[in-house]
Amino acid sequence: MRGQLQQPPSPDQALAELERAFPASKLSSDGRTLTKFGTSFGSFSPPTPPLVVVHAENTADVVTAVKIASKHNVVLIPVAGRTSLEGQFLPLNTPPPIHLSFDRMDKILAVHPQDFHAVVEPGVGWQSLNEHLQEMAIDLFFPIDPAPGACFGGMVGVGGSGTNAVGYGTMRAEWVMGMEVVLMSGEVIQTRGDSRSRKSSTGWDVGRLFLGSEGTLGIITKLAVRLAPIVPLTVALTSFATVSDAVRFVTTLLSSGVTPISLELLDGTSIRGLNMAQILPYELAEEPTVFVRLRKNAGETGEGREMGIVRRLIKDNRGHEPRVGMNEKENEKIWQARKAQYWSQQLLLGDGCQTYITDVCVPISRLADFIAQSEIDVKASGLLAPIVAHIGDGNVHRAILFVPPPGATAIPQPVIDLASKLSTLAISMEGTSAGEHGIGTTKRKYLQSELGEGTLSLMRAVKDLLDPKGLLNPGKVLFETEEEQKLFSVGVAKRLL
Repeated sequence: MRGQLQQPPSPDQALAELERAFPASKLSSDGRTLTKFGTSFGSFSPPTPPLVVVHAENTADVVTAVKIASKHNVVLIPVAGRTSLEGQFLPLNTPPPIHLSFDRMDKILAVHPQDFHAVVEPGVGWQSLNEHLQEMAIDLFFPIDPAPGACFGGMVGVGGSGTNAVGYGTMRAEWVMGMEVVLMSGEVIQTRGDSRSRKSSTGWDVGRLFLGSEGTLGIITKLAVRLAPIVPLTVALTSFATVSDAVRFVTTLLSSGVTPISLELLDGTSIRGLNMAQILPYELAEEPTVFVRLRKNAGETGEGREMGIVRRLIKDNRGHEPRVGMNEKENEKIWQARKAQYWSQQLLLGDGCQTYITDVCVPISRLADFIAQSEIDVKASGLLAPIVAHIGDGNVHRAILFVPPPGATAIPQPVIDLASKLSTLAISMEGTSAGEHGIGTTKRKYLQSELGEGTLSLMRAVKDLLDPKGLLNPGKVLFETEEEQKLFSVGVAKRLL
């Protein structure tokens, strides 16, 4: 699938032309900046600095950079918030690439409150948009909530989500209405033209081609996104003796007509770390704990009607008396504890602890079985891997904790082996290796088992059509050649119900 280059890369000529085309203020080639852009969150590999960072300020800058990269056969990698976890923006086996940064394409271009609609550039963070709406006294927000610092370009790139997925879905739902995309030909397209209508059945849904493409098919320079009304919430937590009880509570809750915004599970090990962090003014029992966020109807005071249903279902499924936030401050405190779990888990191993985050997703009906089977693998590995799960949609993150030896330049092999076992276990249970973090380089080997050769062949054909030279973030999502795909793919036997 690797694009056929007529000439070898000419990085020196590309750099010289970039310096002629852009003012010095839009280019970074100092060692500190290049090292920062060549480093990925959580990576132990030595930095892989790019040739240069182009700080695009508008679509015209992107077009210029694309044309220069294509002319001189230099790899081009778009970069937004740099919070991705699967190696999405690090080069593979190529001369240093051009990094196209969207740190200055961070403008909120328009807000249309009556249409529940906003237009943003790819460097805008979801939190920044919500803060802007709050400052404008607009009671709307963008509800998809991945990691702090995540920007819309990357969120669309990986098709991400967060803790609100139960209530609002993911970036692959209809929260992205249209996009402006620069193709490697230098052409600029609008995936929905100028339409701002809430729905449309006009033509193919071209925009979805770029959702989850991880910057391999085109470069997104503008997005139209939907907004949702802000509603009052009730936040609560409760614990159960077993994960099976917790899962049964969640399935009965989802079947009851209650529509939670968030349903999150922390296992007893995660709760131990939370207690060590002392975020809450009380200690929690170190057992499977479910965090719940519920909408309250307008005018409701106290816990709200739906919390009464939740209390009954907790009791029916042998849960403990819930702790319920009775005001906004208490709600925020409980939810802060959930959001702090990444850092609180690291207290379990102390100084030097690192985390390798896994990201599988299984049908909810297989969730208890997956956790039980994965516990066997974790114990056999001798590693500590606490659970935080978006239990309402079956997305499980086992955070594999370890303290690397001094000077380590790679993740320890037992950590990699355990992560691989968890991914193959999820796929065998009709799940996926990537619930919300995307594929990057780390999950490519599972696509053959998940999607099948027919789908992969079509994906390769689309890639070859839109990026014939193979210069746009090569080696991400798909292996660069079919030979690599065959060599490194992992076969998985399905355990169908």
